[in-house]
Amino acid sequence: MKHKTTQALFDYWNAIRAGRPAPRRSEIEPGEMRAILPYVFILERKDRDTYRFRLAGTGLCSVYGMEFRGHNMISMWGDDCAENLKEALDDVIRNAGVAVVEYTAATTDGREATFEMVLLPLLHEDGSLSRVLGAAVPIDRAPWVGDRLLARQWIDRLRRLDPEHMPKRAPAAQVAARRLAAEKPPVTVASLGKRMSQGAPLRSERSYLRLVKGMLSNTEEHG
Repeated sequence: MKHKTTQALFDYWNAIRAGRPAPRRSEIEPGEMRAILPYVFILERKDRDTYRFRLAGTGLCSVYGMEFRGHNMISMWGDDCAENLKEALDDVIRNAGVAVVEYTAATTDGREATFEMVLLPLLHEDGSLSRVLGAAVPIDRAPWVGDRLLARQWIDRLRRLDPEHMPKRAPAAQVAARRLAAEKPPVTVASLGKRMSQGAPLRSERSYLRLVKGMLSNTEEHG
């Protein structure tokens, strides 16, 4: 993983699971990862073609300018990319694997930004492996990101990894939590979100990733 946010979420998840295939949803404490929370989300698997956003942070709100709770993540991608992503998510759910996705998002005027996304298995409270914990973040934050609508995106590289063969950088959940909590949360851009409230977003394809406020708040239903 290239970005410290995706690496930090993996470290936290890896520490919380403590050698199990995946941690439970109730074990994820937002206060323990406040520095990366704006870019964190949880997906619910309905079927192979449908992974809906259950909960999400605010960091990508300013980047994409749309509310995405309840939206299907698969609809973010064109056919070829969607099929590759579904295969990766199948591996996350069925085999408790880890997927790392590098992708490019572009504006209608041809500007491009590169993102990294990590997808991690998460147990629902009924014991089923039907949730995905993830984070998506711009690798290089261009000054225009948040000021222009991202109209389409495509996958550049997708890796499906076995977490048992990945470095265990955080020996305990407490260590990971302290490190994350000590970091300063990233600054998000609100300009695009304010403009988008005045009219429908421009888009050439289906709706894209939009993370919502209130990630894992006490008033949210369990994801």
